[in-house]
Amino acid sequence: MLSVAVPRSGRGWVLEERDKPTLGFHDVLVRVLASGVCAMDVRQARGEMGYPGLVPGHEFVGEVVSVGPGVSGPVPGDRVGATWHQRWCRVCEHCVRGRLELCRKADETGIHIDGGHAEYALVDASSAVPIPESLSAETAAALLCSGYAAYSSLKDVAAGPGSSVAVIGIGGIGHLAVQYARAMGAGRIVAVTESAHKVQLAKELGADEAVVSEGGRFSLPFAVDAVVLTSEAEGALAAAVEALAPYGRLSVLPATVAPVPLALQRLLHFKLTIRGSSQGPRHRLTEMLDLHRRHGVKALVESCPLEQAADALERVTRREAHLRTVLVP
Repeated sequence: MLSVAVPRSGRGWVLEERDKPTLGFHDVLVRVLASGVCAMDVRQARGEMGYPGLVPGHEFVGEVVSVGPGVSGPVPGDRVGATWHQRWCRVCEHCVRGRLELCRKADETGIHIDGGHAEYALVDASSAVPIPESLSAETAAALLCSGYAAYSSLKDVAAGPGSSVAVIGIGGIGHLAVQYARAMGAGRIVAVTESAHKVQLAKELGADEAVVSEGGRFSLPFAVDAVVLTSEAEGALAAAVEALAPYGRLSVLPATVAPVPLALQRLLHFKLTIRGSSQGPRHRLTEMLDLHRRHGVKALVESCPLEQAADALERVTRREAHLRTVLVP
């Protein structure tokens, strides 16, 4: 089968022919239909994470073609997806409390085990995500990371009915977060983007107002109850804190390692809350897919043949993709 791999040098992507994966006792083998390209793929290709030789791709959808002897479901013909984490231990403190995403023994798809940038891939049966028939494989693949993270971050900051919400960065996650905030009943939504050409798009997606930032800095026309920060631009975090109303809540999504300066005085006097957000808990994935379906949320996705994976990675790296990219074998 054709697959993408991180070369032994630990940098970039290469295409290579491999044998189909061998089924384990609790595995399902899927024929990959679509596999999302994420900012984490860019970091992995730069040698910042993961292990050389593995197939990247941590958000993919496929059709089950065979199952291991210990699998009672899914069955051949089902469409299932895979997310960032698989194969949780189910017995640690975090797993028992339903916070599977915190399990230290879980495998990270495309990092610890082969991912979905290939013609075939394995998925742990108990980790497989049923994909609704109403969603195309390309759309679902984009949602299994970006949609999951966008929805989880909004839940983390209680972006419910009547709340005012700012979404900073209208990219793969941000363009979904604006729509989810509207579907969740947010009273007023403002989008912040570095690209002036995205102002109209943000409003079409559901933002009441849109602001263009410069160097990550921006000023909102009103203070907000909740902020979802997806931008990695310098100065964006400080500006996000300044945008919060008293008792405001900030969700931080960028997985950067650079230190960020932050004045604590405003946090103290305004009783602000800052929290890191990612995918989880697990029930939010089903909630997100249902919300997406019921409210007709649009995932703006461009498809690219698997053979052009290196070009797709370069487009995502240069931020030229609109707005999510998936590889289609």
